[in-house]
Amino acid sequence: MNVSIAARNSQVVEKIKGTTLYQSYASAFQAVTGLPLFLQPMHGETMPANSPQSAFCRQLNAHEACRACQCLHTKLMRDASKHAVTEQCAMGLVETAVPVKFGDETIALLKIGQVRHKAPNKSDFKALAKRLKEEGLEDTQIQKLADAYAKVTVIDSTTYKQTVTMLAVFSLHVTTLINQLILAQSDAEEPPIVTEAKRFIRENLEEKMTLEAIAKAVKVSPFYFCKIFKEATGMTSTEYVNRKRVEWAKKLLLNPGATITDTAFDVGYKSLSQFNRSFLRYVGESPTQYRKRMSEGAERALKVA
Repeated sequence: MNVSIAARNSQVVEKIKGTTLYQSYASAFQAVTGLPLFLQPMHGETMPANSPQSAFCRQLNAHEACRACQCLHTKLMRDASKHAVTEQCAMGLVETAVPVKFGDETIALLKIGQVRHKAPNKSDFKALAKRLKEEGLEDTQIQKLADAYAKVTVIDSTTYKQTVTMLAVFSLHVTTLINQLILAQSDAEEPPIVTEAKRFIRENLEEKMTLEAIAKAVKVSPFYFCKIFKEATGMTSTEYVNRKRVEWAKKLLLNPGATITDTAFDVGYKSLSQFNRSFLRYVGESPTQYRKRMSEGAERALKVA
């Protein structure tokens, strides 16, 4: 991966963590489920030092006794690039990673876990205790680990699956937030040509938009414009245009009187199929699914109020 794009993705992840949306959801999620939520950049450390760990896992890794833990997290990062993945470690603890996408690329993972589906007992811990003894840990250290193991969070498999579903739905909101953050990058951070091109795109979004037309508007060659725009934004101008159109369409679709077909043409698409493909790619769901989810969310909010 291009180093600048990887750095941009990491910066976007950090910005997301600072938003009210993310912090409010993470706080509510932990209050309801008892599980901390962690958003981890896809390209970086497999087990970041600031990632939340259960008391048992934290103590175990402090003694370097759980070498398989690194392997499990490596597998999670690899397998969760396309869809949610749940893995179970040798001690019966379950962890889950849900992908957060930017277009077709997974740039981060929402992670929860280090729970068991059944309450632990002494026999479950016995094999590890024997291994720890062989590795030189003292009886007092092993007893502390046993006490921490007995307190591992227990969530039955059915409830845990529902929790993962909640996380998958939230990942769609984070995807939307990523699109908005990247599209709204400060003009001061980019060359004037790119800033001018974005202004031209905004003002002509519903019109036919070609690379040649944008390059002509900012008075440079298509080749040079293509190069400098990709370096500054991590996107082609075509991708930027489609993202802006999709963000516009999302607002229009909140109006129940607007048809999906009319919305597609209103925001500049020349065919419904092209609009549907772009919407699915950048939002993670179809226009129909998005509208249904937004409508159901509004209805729930009215009932609570």
